[in-house]
Amino acid sequence: MAKILILGAGVMGSSLAVPALDNGHEVLLAGTHLDVGIIEALKADRSKHPTLRAPLPDALTPMQISEVNPSHGAEADVLVVGVSSPGIGWVIEQLLRLMDRPKPVALVTKGLAETGQDKPSAFTERVRAALTATNLGDTPLIGIGGPCIARELALRQPTSVVFASDDLTVAADFARIMQTPHYRVHTSDDLIGVEACAALKNFYAIGVSAMTSHYLNPDDSAGSPAKNPTAAAFNQAIREMARLSTWIGGRPDAAFDLAGMGDLHVTVGGGRNSKLGHYLGKDLAVRQVMEGPLKGETVEGIDTGRSLAPGLFAAFERRVLDPAAFPLACRLLEAILDNKLFAFDHGALGTALYPLENNQ
Repeated sequence: MAKILILGAGVMGSSLAVPALDNGHEVLLAGTHLDVGIIEALKADRSKHPTLRAPLPDALTPMQISEVNPSHGAEADVLVVGVSSPGIGWVIEQLLRLMDRPKPVALVTKGLAETGQDKPSAFTERVRAALTATNLGDTPLIGIGGPCIARELALRQPTSVVFASDDLTVAADFARIMQTPHYRVHTSDDLIGVEACAALKNFYAIGVSAMTSHYLNPDDSAGSPAKNPTAAAFNQAIREMARLSTWIGGRPDAAFDLAGMGDLHVTVGGGRNSKLGHYLGKDLAVRQVMEGPLKGETVEGIDTGRSLAPGLFAAFERRVLDPAAFPLACRLLEAILDNKLFAFDHGALGTALYPLENNQ
């Protein structure tokens, strides 16, 4: 039996407790300072998670972060990071507080960090850098990616994900802990590629989702999406992700697998990135949406775009990357950084003049 400490009691962190508990492991779910109400609700009744809307096993141990001390970290075999992307700094502080020696740390938190250099880095690299400054530099890191709706996971719907680590043995060992008949874990040694695509899919989901509300089926009075524009944007997003994965330091094939194509499909189907895209498709600007219907919400695709932009534009200037290969990213960055209306007819769907076989 393994002991697992999950940092973050939001929907994803909480749902990851289900397969671990189903396998008979011990799980401590530690809420962040923003999860106080969630932890109190779960302490009273494991079925009353306020946002997950799915019961959690009674064997779960929910704790406020103020109750979690270094002894809990010392006893854990694996630590799992399940916070939203703005919480990555808080997570690093907790890892440094709770870990007494190197042990596997798995991140379901996705995002890119601006480095001030020629390209952004994945969150695993940011965590690695912080731990390397201490005696925890040998900590094995695992990135969790793939199409996974938290509530579906908690309700034990069939779910396929990928665990990636520089050391494939580390990913496989954690996969054996978590694999169940409904939580189906694949492994990869392309940690950077999986992490890059898992973050970029939030960014690209905004653009693909905009197509679903901007172009409507003229034969449907209910206003269902036209299929062709959405499919074209989806394909363009995958091709751009493949190129960006390679640039950031991973492999291009990650974009065509669970962390890229699979997760993009799920993200376009629902969530905050998709909601923002739908509003952009109705000719609203990003600032207008974030100060209006999505006020107070964290849209991780916006943060990813902001972290991506400096390095990407610098790569364009140095001709390391060709801007003609990234029309969807460029239009999205204009909408995010300059508050322009998202452009649909000026390259957002790509151009047939750029060869399909050029995936680098």
